[in-house]
Amino acid sequence: MAEAELYSELLISDTLIPDIFIARYMPQLGKDAVSLYLWTRMAYKGGSFTLKDALAYSAIPEADINTALAELVTCGILVRSSKDRFDPVDLKKLEVDEYLQAKTDHDGVPVMKSEEKERNVLATSIQKTFYQGHMAYTFYRLIDKCLYEYHFDNQVVYALFEEGKELRVHYIVPKMYELAKKWYEKGYVTTAALTDYYELRGRRTDIAKVTGRLLRKHLTELDYERFNRWAEVYGADAELVEYAIRVNEWRDSIRTVDVENKLKEWFDAGGMTIDKAAVYEAERHKENKVKASRGKGRTNVRRSGKEAGITVGETKSAEPSEEESSVPIHDSILDMFSGDDDEDDN
Repeated sequence: MAEAELYSELLISDTLIPDIFIARYMPQLGKDAVSLYLWTRMAYKGGSFTLKDALAYSAIPEADINTALAELVTCGILVRSSKDRFDPVDLKKLEVDEYLQAKTDHDGVPVMKSEEKERNVLATSIQKTFYQGHMAYTFYRLIDKCLYEYHFDNQVVYALFEEGKELRVHYIVPKMYELAKKWYEKGYVTTAALTDYYELRGRRTDIAKVTGRLLRKHLTELDYERFNRWAEVYGADAELVEYAIRVNEWRDSIRTVDVENKLKEWFDAGGMTIDKAAVYEAERHKENKVKASRGKGRTNVRRSGKEAGITVGETKSAEPSEEESSVPIHDSILDMFSGDDDEDDN
């Protein structure tokens, strides 16, 4: 056996993965899709493979292979060249071509001129701070979009990436673009306009701290989306969120969705400060006690006389009803001893 083949069998060879895959695509993929992509890179050296080849990867259940392949095709990592064949995309070439195209207009004229140096300083700062020196080209394009289409101040662009990291989405391309669009629509364009953002961000950070401390759980991206909604939509602060958690302590396990439901209930009731929420919950507690007390009458326990059909001051009439008066009294008495009468007759 050749030495190279022996190395391959022992799995001591190396598989090259483009950095752009790790920086741009991997955060968007499920674990099966990532696993399948890495395996095909190793097994087929970055070349084409068939559906049958993919099914041979026994680390993923056969039923999930098509889902993983669909993710890779949707993300633009694979191209389905025929019904059963898949070709990998040259991700590095794709990124460079897209980036160069984004920097020029339809006539090939560069879009950026005098601001180029300032923009590069900003991009380098973002790259080193939030991406450990390895930022995908798509985020450079996002910086360009913010500067030259949305007309963000430089500080606003930097704050946008701060926000992405705070929400744990700074590696997820679609969500970062959505965030930039949201800021543009909200008017977070100038440095002065960031005042509202920093106030909101401060409340959200405090909410995350108190929630993590009281619920003792690892906070996820979904949790941070909820914290943002609590602060931005429901106007909550850390004190109100803590009270919402305390109100839910009757549960065996409190989830952030339980806290959100309580905050939404208060919001729908007219918006709450901590004092208003306390009054609201006290009144609600009283109502529940009254309902519980009334409910006991259904089992004839602790029922009032009125609930039992007895009216104070009224006595039942001693006169027989029409049906009762139609039966002779002596007949009704004799019926009680009908068996004895039959024996006497005999």
